[in-house]
Amino acid sequence: MNHHALNPIAKAILVASLTAALAVGCGGGDDPSAPAVTVDQVRTVTELARNWRFVLDDSLSDEQALGANTSNWSSVNLPHTWNAGDAATTAQSTPSTPEYQRGVGWYQLEFDGGTQSGGTRWLQFDAASITADVWLNGVKLGQHRGAFTAFRFDVTDQLKAGRNVLVVKTDNRRAARDGEANAIAPLSGDFNMSGGLYRGVSLVSTPNKAHIALGDLGGPGIYARTASVSGTSAVVNVATKLENALAAAGNYTVTASLLDAEGKTVKQSVSSTVSLRPGEKATVSQDLNVAGVRLWQGLADPYLHKLVVELKDGAGTAIDKVVRDFGVREMRFDPNTGFFLNGRSVPLHGVNMHQDMLGKAWAVSHEDIDRSFELIKEVGANTLRMAHYPHSDYAVAQADKLGLVVMAELPLVNSTALGGRTVDPESTGFAENAREQLRELIRQKFNNASVGIWSVGNEVQGGDDTQNNVRPMFKSLHDVAKAEDPSRITTLANQINRSGDVIRPDAITLTGVTDSFSVNRYFQWYYGQSETQLGENLDQIHASSPTQPIGVTEYGAGSGLTHHTDNVRAGRVCSSDTSGSTRICYQPEGYANYVHEKAYEQMVQRPYLMGTWIWNMFDFGSGNRHEGDIGQTNTKGIVTFGRDVKKDVFFFYKANWSQAPVTYIAERRHTDRVYKTAQVKVYSNAASVALRVNGVEVARKAAAECPVKVCNFGEVALAAGANTITAVGTHGSETVTDFVNWNLPAKNATNVYIAAGQLASGLVSNDPLLGNNVYGSDNYFLNGDLPPLSGRSNVGLSAAIAINGLGTTTIPEKGRVWDMWREGTDFTYEIPVANGTYKVTLGFLEPTATAAGARVFNVNAEGATAIANMDIFQGTGAIRTATARSFTATVADGKLTLNFVGVRGRAIVSNIAVERQ
Repeated sequence: MNHHALNPIAKAILVASLTAALAVGCGGGDDPSAPAVTVDQVRTVTELARNWRFVLDDSLSDEQALGANTSNWSSVNLPHTWNAGDAATTAQSTPSTPEYQRGVGWYQLEFDGGTQSGGTRWLQFDAASITADVWLNGVKLGQHRGAFTAFRFDVTDQLKAGRNVLVVKTDNRRAARDGEANAIAPLSGDFNMSGGLYRGVSLVSTPNKAHIALGDLGGPGIYARTASVSGTSAVVNVATKLENALAAAGNYTVTASLLDAEGKTVKQSVSSTVSLRPGEKATVSQDLNVAGVRLWQGLADPYLHKLVVELKDGAGTAIDKVVRDFGVREMRFDPNTGFFLNGRSVPLHGVNMHQDMLGKAWAVSHEDIDRSFELIKEVGANTLRMAHYPHSDYAVAQADKLGLVVMAELPLVNSTALGGRTVDPESTGFAENAREQLRELIRQKFNNASVGIWSVGNEVQGGDDTQNNVRPMFKSLHDVAKAEDPSRITTLANQINRSGDVIRPDAITLTGVTDSFSVNRYFQWYYGQSETQLGENLDQIHASSPTQPIGVTEYGAGSGLTHHTDNVRAGRVCSSDTSGSTRICYQPEGYANYVHEKAYEQMVQRPYLMGTWIWNMFDFGSGNRHEGDIGQTNTKGIVTFGRDVKKDVFFFYKANWSQAPVTYIAERRHTDRVYKTAQVKVYSNAASVALRVNGVEVARKAAAECPVKVCNFGEVALAAGANTITAVGTHGSETVTDFVNWNLPAKNATNVYIAAGQLASGLVSNDPLLGNNVYGSDNYFLNGDLPPLSGRSNVGLSAAIAINGLGTTTIPEKGRVWDMWREGTDFTYEIPVANGTYKVTLGFLEPTATAAGARVFNVNAEGATAIANMDIFQGTGAIRTATARSFTATVADGKLTLNFVGVRGRAIVSNIAVERQ
């Protein structure tokens, strides 16, 4: 044990089991000489959850609040946040939607202090956001700065018998300048900062003023680690912090015992004696040499022993006890071969999770947390990144029980100073508070078997800024983590540096600062169109830092359940909209599936990765977002915000990770089809999958034909009207059947309507040029280019840009078929149609040229010139003005070939209508 890491707040002495006179080791439960050890509690814990009074009022002074008549305040129970209704909604936001409420919330509780005397009393707050000022009976106990960690106040001298009044001021306001109380990590983030007492509050009582430490940054006072594992034998080191608040010296015995999961059989027990002077604090370090130990084996066998540390006085009376679940395990991260648990290779694949839930924000119950973990277990994840801050003790305990390997994270996100990265965070108090929050995190989660990695921050690297404070800040945090806990590795999560699609190196590299290096990568979502770019980028990082373990802490894509695509390569996705300028920011579920499939396929081929974490397990609240089919929400979850709908990609991962049989037809919610062929994909871990359309088997694939469990059946013909698609997976002697119903309107079964450059399907034209038709995603193209990425995520024309020539500038509810385009010097469409004669209507709009003659091109149909020397600007006289041209074409080979060839500049088309004559 690194004793320096466990120094208490005040000066301490270290008491170790150094001599036989001071330490006695006893064997397992079969030994009659083994001491009697139970898990019965010595402390008294009183939950203070009910009958609080609450008011949200920024204008109250401390004096006014302390003297207030609270009869007109609301009555609330804990957990509580004032943001349950505004920071956890899915109401579509607009540019005028106000930010979720950030203010000052006041809580008052009257409670009975009881009659206990002789011991100590502590008020424990499991969390309060962002800062909390606490008064008991008019006496200010102090202030806690940090929204996520527990803290305690010693109220032994302030608590009265009978009626006590507790007042708590919580403040989740955004800091305006560096140095303010709320100018602490996180200063910003793509998530909401709920305010209030959103976890529990309790009164903890010890029967004696000599006790296991309660004043240790919210920690349990005992800190256990697996020092070594050899076969079925292990050494567990336990460091116990003691506090003697008595006025007299005393002799005490500390006994650390490891019991079985039921708390009945003692596997090993060690006792040490210690003398404590009045007011003295000490740390006792003990080694438990355990034979025949049952290891914590992750998902395979997440076995948890009971660890009991008991303090007895000189007369042998138990005066304090701490009981914790403890898993004996050994973790190792290799830069070339990944993660090892107890010497066994275990590739880590899992998810990120925020702590909020629809309609509750951060004030979630244990039952809510259980539901989240049930879904994590079902999908088959074996690791969990608890982003971007410390989660509750209960949540981490559930990870212990399920066998998940946890990355626990400090809430350092985006920046270290409101004044910019050139501001020294050491000068503002930000750095010291961040170190304090990190110490709290580590001490409070030290005993959890699931925790394997301490993350010291997320996306704070500094980009092109060569004069920033990032590297020394992270080095400082890494040093704190290693001093506190040298047994676990550190990491930090690095965002990519880019301009549009162009990836650039960071001005200041952060590889080598922490034990491992983690990256957040969103290829094919925020940037990049190549299916292999993620893997190439990871290989570059691995090659440049071959001795450092590397993980992918974030990857993924957003999706709206009502947004669909007919072709995942049809257009650029609207990946993010924080401006509200896009009427609908389309995020098709099918495109998110594609991004996940390709990213996972790249990562699974790279065994050097120490772990991969999907962003995110659940949709979560983000008040500045306006995208997908819901508002104020980050849509990247593989399960919806309310935990009620598993998206397609959930089943993709379940097929890859779970042992449960899975056969699932993707894009099932795309029920209203617009093309007479449809891409059909089935996620399955079956030995073979048969596909049926309207009762007729049309294809069958073996598992070997389904890379990463994706059985891609390609384009499947649909009939006009209702279609039933059925997939039957053969899993040994068992079959799993899934079916979906898709409808193809008769009009679309005969005619073809293509929104060029558009990823979304189901766009409705309703203008004098095109009439009223339902258009599908861009489809049946052989080549050509999409509109370039503008800024960080904008493509094509946003709804803020008016389009002329349509008779109105009002944005249609289903989006505009004119917003995007396909262009190129020479590009072709081959559109499958029945033989016959068709009217072809092409929609054109000049998005960039500002003069006639800048863009001139020809359109060929079935090998003949249909439109010669098309100059959109010359015809319309203005930029961003729609026009259309029609002609007839006769098809004899089952496909209509349209070829666009630039004469001067690049050819372009906005939409295509092919109607049977």
